Order: sequence, then structure tokens, then C-alpha cells
Amino acid sequence: MPASAALLAFTNAVQSASCGQPSVTPEAASRIEATRLRLVNEIGEAATQEAGATIAAFNGLVRVADGTGIQLDEGMFAVSAADREALGLNDFGGAANSTNVAANPDAQRTEVHTLFG
Repeated sequence: MPASAALLAFTNAVQSASCGQPSVTPEAASRIEATRLRLVNEIGEAATQEAGATIAAFNGLVRVADGTGIQLDEGMFAVSAADREALGLNDFGGAANSTNVAANPDAQRTEVHTLFG
């Protein structure tokens, strides 16, 4: 696929910055901008904007899906443990959907590139 490495780098930069963080750090913003500029150089501004819109739409759809009570993946289960406890989310009935995921505080968030080899 043309520009696949640049697309994955941009996607990973955006996803890593937004996953489990209350705001984007300056380092993460710098990584996003560097990967965005690389992508612009490879596919142009309009296509890069479409890639960004696709990432945003995907994240929105995932948030809706998460709100329906689907099981959390191992990485999200691990990184959200303290927040779920503090907010009392483990007391809601939907929390039972993720009881078969073993909490692993050392689990890493999944990056998109690992899904496609």
C-alpha cells in the first residue's frame, strides 16, 4: 500500500497520544506533527486530512462501542484499572463483561502496526 509506513506512523502517534491521557503532552504533539508532515510529503495535504478524519471517526466509533459494554482488551483493561476504580466504574453491571481479562499492569497498549504484521 502506498505510504503505508507513514500512515501507520501517523496513526500510532495520534493513537498513542490520545489513549489513556487527559491531554496531549508536548512530546506527543511533536511526534504527531512530525508524522503528519511526513505523510503530507508522501500523499499530500488533502489525503492527510482524510487520514486524520478516518482516525477521528474510528476513535469515535470505538468510544461508542466501549459505551455499549463490550469487553475491554487487555491493554486498556490494564491502563484503566486505577481510573475505573476511582470512578466506581467497576460497580456497574457492564464491568462484568471484562472479568475474563486478567489485569496486567505491565501490559502495553496495542499499536495499530502490530495488528497487521
